[in-house]
Amino acid sequence: MIRSVDPLISLPARDLVRAHRFYSETLGMTAAYENPDAGFYVYAGDREQKTLIGVHRCEAPVSNEDSQHIWFWLHVDDIDLARGTLESQGVRFLGEKADLGPGMEQRFVDSEGNVLRFFERWRETLREVDIDAPATAVWAALTQASLIERWFATIDDVVVDARVGGAVSFTDPIFGRVVGRVTALDAPNRLSIEFSENWPTHLEFTLLERSGSTHLQVRQHGFDAIADRDFGIPSLREQIDEGVRALVEDVRKNAAGASTTASSATH
Repeated sequence: MIRSVDPLISLPARDLVRAHRFYSETLGMTAAYENPDAGFYVYAGDREQKTLIGVHRCEAPVSNEDSQHIWFWLHVDDIDLARGTLESQGVRFLGEKADLGPGMEQRFVDSEGNVLRFFERWRETLREVDIDAPATAVWAALTQASLIERWFATIDDVVVDARVGGAVSFTDPIFGRVVGRVTALDAPNRLSIEFSENWPTHLEFTLLERSGSTHLQVRQHGFDAIADRDFGIPSLREQIDEGVRALVEDVRKNAAGASTTASSATH
């Protein structure tokens, strides 16, 4: 029976010369194997890889792009840059980029009508919110373990030593025990944490108080550290989103409660 499978995807091309020009010049891929007499080309990207893409001579027309069911992705560092470069050369794109697992995809059409997909891995998660509370209240929610477990409900066993060099750790439901340290701290304006295992490497909070309310920026990056477990990245991004929403509500409620208590005490 089957002993092995060659990691090659070959696409049909009615005009092999045109197809070769598209993949080698427009996409800038290297021809790893050429046999124009047999009607066959194989290409590789600019990094070492196992899977190759090829084109082969085929007289039959390519199926309608809406009915194509072969999915594969060409990895790029920046989808927007890649799209701009190809659009300037007349390449047609299908729709807009969309979230897909641990990154984003963008569909486009090659010279023969085959649907290709660019894929860009997530490099960072950036969230910004305004909280109707002073920066000191938001800061407390970011640096006190008991408050963190309340708004970031998906993690447990939180430890935070809020000083530069201080230890930070918790248990993540997907990645296990996460360990890191505080790398920058300017209360109540900025907090940076670097993780050494089981999470993206960097998490940063920036606070700016404006007339009693606080603008909070949350930035998480360094996803390459968990590339071997990228199945968990979508859930991790959802955890961050849910946590930020819960943080906003928790701080608002606490600030409102404190204001009510202070008002009652003066009467």
